[in-house]
Amino acid sequence: MKMMIAIVQDKFIDEIMNRFYDEGVYVTKISSSGGFFKSGNSTLLLGCEESEIEKVYSIFKKITKEEHIETEKGEFDVSGATIFVVDVEDNLRI
Repeated sequence: MKMMIAIVQDKFIDEIMNRFYDEGVYVTKISSSGGFFKSGNSTLLLGCEESEIEKVYSIFKKITKEEHIETEKGEFDVSGATIFVVDVEDNLRI
């Protein structure tokens, strides 16, 4: 089993959550904010089997987009989602 942790720009979150619901992907959403740009984000936690990872990646790729922004701190390319995948040693539902 894998744990996917995805930090997603808030502008994409409603569409992603709807798509996950339609596809039967269970997800927990936590409101968060970035420290550098101080913009609104959501952190998604997804527990899934390794065979489902490509399906989840595909949803992110279809919806989120990288953007080029200019601020007083300079010019930056900002990803629509940053995704981490970690192994889950154990999973317990109570």
